[in-house]
Amino acid sequence: MSLDSNPIDQVDVASFFSLVEKNIGVSLDASKAYLIHSRLSNMAREHGFAGHESLLRFLITNPVGEIHWQAFEAMTTNETSFFRDIHPFEILKTTIFPDLIQKRKVVRELNIWSAASSTGQEPYSIAILLREHFPELAGWRIRILATDISEQALEKASSGIYNQTEIRRGLSEIQLQKYFKKLPNGNYEINADLRSMVQLKQMNLVQDWPLMPKFDLILLRNVLIYFSQVTKAQIVKQLHSQLLDSSSYLMLGSSESILFDQTYKIVQLDRVSYYQKR
Repeated sequence: MSLDSNPIDQVDVASFFSLVEKNIGVSLDASKAYLIHSRLSNMAREHGFAGHESLLRFLITNPVGEIHWQAFEAMTTNETSFFRDIHPFEILKTTIFPDLIQKRKVVRELNIWSAASSTGQEPYSIAILLREHFPELAGWRIRILATDISEQALEKASSGIYNQTEIRRGLSEIQLQKYFKKLPNGNYEINADLRSMVQLKQMNLVQDWPLMPKFDLILLRNVLIYFSQVTKAQIVKQLHSQLLDSSSYLMLGSSESILFDQTYKIVQLDRVSYYQKR
């Protein structure tokens, strides 16, 4: 079977990007058309299509099915690392967690949601942070919910296994020795204690949300930048309803802002902004 040789049809691109936004919220424009070639070519070959153009035509002319969800997932960005952008984790350590521990000392529980957890480095980083710096939490009920749209990313997170490159991004040698076991193939596996703190669940932020507890801390970092303003506003409103009370925290990415929503107050501390209910 020969590869497609015709230029990619911009109308097809627009139709596919419309499907992506409708189903997973990610908003893409014509300037991102190159992503179709870079991210769908291998998938096209795996499914027996002549090339990414043929796959694209199939996707926009057939009802949404499993192959569509694979394509939608391929258009998402799963860039992450342990303790990514270290400044938010410093604020968690010095300000947010001490405040929450003080305010939740009667109930002795913390509910945390990593709302775009990718392959698990963010929720596991939170678990490491809590274990390292807050021994007073011994005996508390700590629940870290980690959700992502990508089942493949969640499978990796569930395994708790990372290669040499992934493990060296953000972790100190002491943390590596303390919280990971080196496997015969050179990869590293996070220990069972930390894995037990994290509950993994597949979730699409632009579809109906499952029933969840109210949270003391929600992290949705570097995700809203991919959504349209309308979708962003809808998600921010739902996040507001998932915060337990006015002493709960919402943390976004460093380049993200929700100043358009007056139901939140913004707190600026060093290089980090976070939000609370008014």
